[in-house]
Amino acid sequence: MKKMLLFALLIGIKAQAQELEGGAGGGFSINGQPTDNMVYKGDQSVMNYSTNMRLLYTTKNLWQIGLEGHMHELSSKSSKKYGGFINGYRLIDSIGGDDKKLVYAKNAVNITAVINKRFDFNQGASYAYIGAAIGVGFARNNSKTYAANESYNGPDGGRGLTYGAQLGYAANVSGNIGIYLEAAMRYYTFDYKDAGAPQIWVSPQVLKYSIMAFPITFGLRYTFYKVPGSAYGTYNKVNRRYYENKRYNRGKY
Repeated sequence: MKKMLLFALLIGIKAQAQELEGGAGGGFSINGQPTDNMVYKGDQSVMNYSTNMRLLYTTKNLWQIGLEGHMHELSSKSSKKYGGFINGYRLIDSIGGDDKKLVYAKNAVNITAVINKRFDFNQGASYAYIGAAIGVGFARNNSKTYAANESYNGPDGGRGLTYGAQLGYAANVSGNIGIYLEAAMRYYTFDYKDAGAPQIWVSPQVLKYSIMAFPITFGLRYTFYKVPGSAYGTYNKVNRRYYENKRYNRGKY
């Protein structure tokens, strides 16, 4: 019985590792409708670009903490035709109903603190993870310039709280290099200090809305630092550190 318990303990130790990794990737994103006083609401999803960067530290207990950022477009199409407006010196006759995009933000950027629970396979050669995120978001756009496939370009300068969740899978390609695939959900709450809500002529309001986005990215990972599970119970002469058994050091790392 004691031998079985010792074997189970050793397996548990070998499954653990401390890591610091970074990653960057790209993919696509779709989004839902904006809420509140953004009256131009798309009802047809479009596939937009998406990029991702992240820096994650994995604890001995396989929790990941770190920073993650996305940049992607927020846009959709509308089968409904809305009234237009004057955009600076340009008269926009109508918006929507023309198979063109309603661009709420050409570059929606979020920077979030993340916490993930990691599930290792094959002694950490690959792993799956799921977690939550909270941070800030920014909506950047050039509302004065219209591409041929754009029916509406929202104002620049939205900002506010962003939160969401993510799940993904990562695998090692070599000792330090790997790949990852992530599907995320980010809920933006944008408040525009210097832009009014469109189509509200009486008692003008500051533009304010929320919108949900789903970026999916594939990228490369690089492991900067790693203490493998097999190192526990040994002494590192370079770092002058003894990697003690997790059983006797719970909460110290």
